[in-house]
Amino acid sequence: MAADVGRGTRRRWLAGALAAVALLAGLLTVAAPAQAVDLPWGPYSCATGYVWREAVPGDQVCVTPQTRSDTQTENALGPSRKESNGFCKVGFVWRETRPSDLVCVFPSSRDRAYSDNANAPWRLVDPGATPRGGVSVSTTYHLLGGYLYATGSGLSPNRPVRFYAVRINTVGPYSLGSLTANSSGAIPGWQYVADIRCRSGQTEPAIIVVLDQGSGVVTTAGTTEAFRRCG
Repeated sequence: MAADVGRGTRRRWLAGALAAVALLAGLLTVAAPAQAVDLPWGPYSCATGYVWREAVPGDQVCVTPQTRSDTQTENALGPSRKESNGFCKVGFVWRETRPSDLVCVFPSSRDRAYSDNANAPWRLVDPGATPRGGVSVSTTYHLLGGYLYATGSGLSPNRPVRFYAVRINTVGPYSLGSLTANSSGAIPGWQYVADIRCRSGQTEPAIIVVLDQGSGVVTTAGTTEAFRRCG
């Protein structure tokens, strides 16, 4: 009889423990950051009025339909604008939507490519839903927020790397600062990006978005609590 009572007690304790674990799992699920509810074309779904540029394979920078059409025409005409040594004929320059894009175009088209790359985060439905890239961030907190630092690799060599915060109480990505990748396409060590100050009413962690301006590729680098750390 005593053994039966002992086994019953253990079963009740185990059941209670499992219930507590299930409850905790439910709370963690509820507390997880919200994701975009409708991304029909994946994490790089363009905002209304934009389409993928597709200058090179994998190019998902969002541009106007006219720019994509012009880009396709440039791809078709590119070989006729190039010298046998690989350089462009007089009057043309490499387009450089990314470092490997050596299609020869008019200078105005290269300027447009730079501009489209720079505006890439604003033209996505949800830049905070993009995948993690080669950059990571870390925050050292203080009473009014925190200092944001970054490190990483896999970036366009010698090109700007811009940092933004999303999922905060602003319209669109919030600019934090920029660094420049070295000749190996890396941000060595932990480099200072910004002094983030807390915002009244901010209840969720902010997602840090990274723009590799040399390619227009947008990725995420982690989160920070600095925007809601007010003392």
